[in-house]
Amino acid sequence: MTQQGAPRDAPVPLERGAQNAAQGPASGDPAAWGPSGRDPAAWASSDGDSAAQGDPAARDDSAAQGDPVAQDGAAGDVTTPRARTHRVGGYTVVELHGEIDIAGVESVGPALDAATAGDKPAVIVDLRPAAFFDCSGLGLLCRAHRRVMERGGRLRLVCDNALILRTLRAGRMLDVLHPVATLDEALRAEE
Repeated sequence: MTQQGAPRDAPVPLERGAQNAAQGPASGDPAAWGPSGRDPAAWASSDGDSAAQGDPAARDDSAAQGDPVAQDGAAGDVTTPRARTHRVGGYTVVELHGEIDIAGVESVGPALDAATAGDKPAVIVDLRPAAFFDCSGLGLLCRAHRRVMERGGRLRLVCDNALILRTLRAGRMLDVLHPVATLDEALRAEE
C-alpha cells in the first residue's frame, strides 16, 4: 500500500513498533498475535512500559480519564476511522482520526455532515490525527466545502502531514481549502 500521490516504490511509513507486526509473528500463527489480530510487539514502546508486554488496556489510559471515544474501544487502534467533534470559540472542530479511505469515509462522514448542517456553519476540519488519507477523503472534504459554501458558512482545514498535503495538491484542493498547520492558525484566519 502506498500513500496517494507517492511514487509506487516509495516506502510506506509504519507506525512505531509496526515494523515487527508487518513481518508477522515468528511462529507464523496469527493466533500468536494477540486478541486484536496484531503482533503484541507492535504495542511495544521504546520506554518499556506495560504496553510492551502486550497488555491492550495499558496502551491508552484516556478511558480512565473519561474520554468517551476511548471508552468505546476505538481509541486504542490508530487505524480505526473515527471523528471527534468539539467546539472551540465559534467553530465546530471535527478531528478525523485513523485511515480515511473508502472504508473509513462512512464512519466519519455523518459527523462532518452534522457539523456542516444548519445556517452559516463555521467548521474546522483537523486532519492531523489522520493516519492515512486518500481520494475518498478528498471527496468527503469537497462535500463538506460545498455544503458550507451553500449555507454561507466558513470552512478551515488543519493539516501538517506532507503526504496528505500531497494528496490535496494532486486533487487541486490546496488553493480551495488553504490548509494551515495548527488549530490556532485556523482560529486566527480571516476571510
